[in-house]
Amino acid sequence: MTILEAHFDGTSIVLDEPFKITPNTKVKVLVDDKSNTERKSENMNRNKKVSFPKPIKTGIPDLSEQHDHYLYGTPKR
Repeated sequence: MTILEAHFDGTSIVLDEPFKITPNTKVKVLVDDKSNTERKSENMNRNKKVSFPKPIKTGIPDLSEQHDHYLYGTPKR
């Protein structure tokens, strides 16, 4: 199976790039129901930067290395 990009020009389905197909070859057409604006907004959402909350100042300088000690009371490493 080969997937080809194409578009509908109002009359016919037209391949976006040339592809050699023998006459009378059966083809299946999958229609993408999403409009161009929907696709653009999906792409924009995909490219959005993710922001993380600012770090909380705890006053404990080794909290990231010794979190088990501070959470569960295990001995420091």
